[in-house]
Amino acid sequence: MPMIDDAHWAEQALDKEDNQFTRRAYVRNVFAMIEGSIWVLKQTVLFAPVPEGRFKKLSPAEYALLSDKTYELKRNGQTKEQTKYLKLPENFRFTFGVLTKYFGIEFNLGVGTVAWDNFLAAQEIRNRITHPKTATEFEVSDSELATCKEACSWFNELVVAFFNGLVVKVEKNSNENA
Repeated sequence: MPMIDDAHWAEQALDKEDNQFTRRAYVRNVFAMIEGSIWVLKQTVLFAPVPEGRFKKLSPAEYALLSDKTYELKRNGQTKEQTKYLKLPENFRFTFGVLTKYFGIEFNLGVGTVAWDNFLAAQEIRNRITHPKTATEFEVSDSELATCKEACSWFNELVVAFFNGLVVKVEKNSNENA
């Protein structure tokens, strides 16, 4: 995924030369990676094979939200599909909830913990530097950079936990079917 490559580049650039440009590039690229990874996780559910004789346990609403789609009716009675732009924290919780429901892999997102609060704070930092109203809003402090790094590590650990859990499930199912 190019987003992972971009985030890695931004991290290396920051390590090589810590300045406001590389700090902003790091924060923006981390969130592009997070949002892109959430999209990939949603696609994983949508395109996961369904065991024979079973069906996906997705509601129509879940299917639409996993597809980032919403539907309306036009005046002529025909359907109109639109892209649904979801707020990141809610999309994050929804996606991991569906991963739990569909794959049976439990996650502790840590909602209400320091890790979750760091994620929300990092998102606010990203939003502020992406849409600054003053010159000072364009700056990323040392403590804000540390918050963003912690949020990135926490997110990466969640994604690794998902894929490790998926490997365990596949191996368990293979052993049961052998």
